[in-house]
Amino acid sequence: MPDERLATRLPRGVALKDPILLASGCCGFGEEYAEIVDPRTIGGIVTKAVSLEPRQGNSPPRLRETPAGLLNCIGLQNPGVESFCTNMLPMLEAGGYAFFINVVGGSPAEFAAVIGRVEQARLQLGVAMEVEGECGWAPAGFAGYELDLSCPNVDSGTQFATDEDLLRATVLSCRAVTEALVFAKLSPNVADIVPFARSAARAGADAVTIANTWCGMSIDISTRRSHLSRPSAGLSGAAIRPATLYHVWRCHSALPELPILGCGGITDADSAIQYLLAGATAIQVGTGLFVDPGCVREIQDGLSRYLDEQGEAALSAIVGTFAG
Repeated sequence: MPDERLATRLPRGVALKDPILLASGCCGFGEEYAEIVDPRTIGGIVTKAVSLEPRQGNSPPRLRETPAGLLNCIGLQNPGVESFCTNMLPMLEAGGYAFFINVVGGSPAEFAAVIGRVEQARLQLGVAMEVEGECGWAPAGFAGYELDLSCPNVDSGTQFATDEDLLRATVLSCRAVTEALVFAKLSPNVADIVPFARSAARAGADAVTIANTWCGMSIDISTRRSHLSRPSAGLSGAAIRPATLYHVWRCHSALPELPILGCGGITDADSAIQYLLAGATAIQVGTGLFVDPGCVREIQDGLSRYLDEQGEAALSAIVGTFAG
């Protein structure tokens, strides 16, 4: 039975069994992970990116392990929204777990077009927003959208999260076509993340994901070329945790009412709790799954133990309680 103290509430009536989401790009559309850990037993998943047209992604090599981290330049490979709506969406809706759809585009209009097509497909499926779950009203299906405004592995991929005007236009265009939960995935590759989070919220984002991968690179000294197919790539894993954690704390300190999904180097219960104390409402686990695919179980157990040790009745009581 799930520990009801871990139940996590997000805006627009979305409630999750616990705060753990599988980060976008790390488990496909959920099918790659289901045989390891049942997604119905955790908060939910964020799907692989979905774009208007199919994307082949970057040429290999696309992954490079680094000290305490991983460089990737996958390039948002995905089958496109039409294939997603036909093949993946029905599978996800039948899965019995909460899922958020990660959306990408080359312009604000493209982001909105992807969401508009998914909304149409959901209506055709006759899907309700929420069904009654074990922790009150918890989605056992579609729960909302994550706007991938900040992928560093495609040309101009971070521009939507580093240009406030473009960020606002993108969020506004998406907000106009859906009533569902929308959170904006921000870039850590900025001096101060707060203005971008504030702009996203003012434009209609219900929450923000902090953050996408950091820009990084690795050079083959024998060839003097990149170890990857691109000069630079996105760095994830434990190596980025302290810097991303700082962004979460800064954002929560400045915008305490804005829900944050913390993402960056979460590998165990200790790192998950750090993000919650810094101000994250929920967390996303990504590269940690490649090190230990079962780490979400350790995180769940660790969160429960922490509440026991601290004498707290609910996980929400610890969010943002970092004392400096």
